[in-house]
Amino acid sequence: MKRKIASIMAAALIATPVLSANLTTANAAYTPYSITSVSNTVNLAKYDDGLLIDHVVYYPKDMTTSNKKYPVVVWGNGTFADWDNYQELLSQIAAGGYIVVANTDSFCGTGITESASVNFIINEGKDKKSLFYNKVDAEHVGAGGHSQGGMSAVNSSRLNSKIDCVFDVQGCQTKSEASKLKVPTFFITATQDIIVSSTWVKNSYNACNAPAVYASVKNGKHLDPCDNHAPAIFAEYAVKWFDAFLKNDSSAKAAFLNGGKLSKDSRWVNYASKNF
Repeated sequence: MKRKIASIMAAALIATPVLSANLTTANAAYTPYSITSVSNTVNLAKYDDGLLIDHVVYYPKDMTTSNKKYPVVVWGNGTFADWDNYQELLSQIAAGGYIVVANTDSFCGTGITESASVNFIINEGKDKKSLFYNKVDAEHVGAGGHSQGGMSAVNSSRLNSKIDCVFDVQGCQTKSEASKLKVPTFFITATQDIIVSSTWVKNSYNACNAPAVYASVKNGKHLDPCDNHAPAIFAEYAVKWFDAFLKNDSSAKAAFLNGGKLSKDSRWVNYASKNF
């Protein structure tokens, strides 16, 4: 019996890297599962990639009638969380003019599934049968996430060279992982977060060698980015961050410089920036 259990465990360990590799290189055709309106400005489309995760895509409502391409934001969920915990935040980013790709992975810290989301939407943009055909600006891609999803965003940028910037909300990445960042990263924490401390996030900022900003939401808690809490402040600065680095908006970038809007915003404390 012990030998049988050992054999099963060995087989699982052998299979795991193969599955991970498939997730990062998936090129299968994707079929729309459902489309439904979630606000006045964005729609929601859910896709099944046939592997481990579903993709949930928010997009500007005018996308289906527009001839332009839209920059992309991929999203990583917190531990035990799912895309539907962040509907307000993701809807607001999409309303800012982005195709936002979330997934159903609740343990995404490696960044593998968030990187797969990049590949997924780029493939969709090439598929003539897809709602997103010729709508995806594959040259302007950002990664965001909350808690373990923030860690995912950091690690996905290392795995996928298409990612141009990171929006890391209360991420639990290690200093070693943060030190490997090569793209502009906004490290966000909250002064009353008892799950991922401000010190932990600040250590990531200190270890980062790329252009970076750090700030803490005054009186904020760990679940504030989630629906039914206080996601608005995160959405406001998420759109500005992605505008700065995915739309090359100089006024949006100025908001993050020393003396800019963020550093003067009374809702935030402990602002710091470097390498801009």
